[in-house]
Amino acid sequence: MTGREENGERRAATPRRAHGSVPRAVYYALASNVIVALSKFAAAAWTNSGATLAEAVHSSADCANQILLIRGRRAAASEADELHPLGFGRETHFYAMLVALQFFIVGGLGSMGIGLWHLWRHAGLEHAGVAIGVLVVSAIVEGSALRASIRSIDTNRRAGGLWRWFHETGQLEVMLSVGEDAAALAGVLVSLAGVGLAAITGKALFDALGSIGVGVVMMATAMLTLREIKSLIVGEAARPRDRGAIRAWLEARPEIEQIVSLVVLRWSDSFVVAVQARLAAQQSADDLVRTIGRLEIGLQKAFPAARWVFFEPELSEHGEHPA
Repeated sequence: MTGREENGERRAATPRRAHGSVPRAVYYALASNVIVALSKFAAAAWTNSGATLAEAVHSSADCANQILLIRGRRAAASEADELHPLGFGRETHFYAMLVALQFFIVGGLGSMGIGLWHLWRHAGLEHAGVAIGVLVVSAIVEGSALRASIRSIDTNRRAGGLWRWFHETGQLEVMLSVGEDAAALAGVLVSLAGVGLAAITGKALFDALGSIGVGVVMMATAMLTLREIKSLIVGEAARPRDRGAIRAWLEARPEIEQIVSLVVLRWSDSFVVAVQARLAAQQSADDLVRTIGRLEIGLQKAFPAARWVFFEPELSEHGEHPA
């Protein structure tokens, strides 16, 4: 089997240096979370609001998560070596898993714990207007951050809708940033509802329930993202339309008589493509090598996400299922 990397040089699929730049969505989320967390802590201390304190914990967890994502992105930019011939792109998977676990434990369980504590203590809500004001401003900030995160996604990638993009993307940093921003906005709205009802009815119960609601939102978000991260860590094929497009491109090439096997594996936000195909008769071994080289380079030009391409010619006498 031969292998070609994106730069077109024939070698054993030693990858280029991974792109180490951090997506803008991560910085958007980090900046907004720092500002919002400080505001929420101040408001929680002034008002004794459990829901606002839960939101402060939520935003603090988001800050730590964004730092982890930045660290993971930089780790993924390390040069490939003998033990890691395909590079360190999947470092982001490890850090993304840490982010989701922290989101579940620190943010989700922490927020629920705050709510249960306020329920047990029957803590009263003071200066509800301050808490409501801070939460309203937070909702605006979180909404703006979510909008910026969504706009950082390539238009073509989200053409089928955000939900579909969330399930299909390999850009874990962006996926987590969008998910966290969406959860942050939902959490603020839940907290706002709890504080508002507590202020209207005079019952601190609603404030505590708001805190518990924030925890539920965060835990649900963490479980959803963990499911997506798990599928990437285990190894998942590219989207059906990407696999179909690559197969159609190969079948249209006159050099290929029959595709015996085609594997398109997602590797972070890139593809590893393994092709086993029966080629048209070649005049010599050199012609065979040149033909394979043209196919590999052409495939990568047509599909830039195909970072690694492995092509194995199949002899006709082996049949469709060689040993």
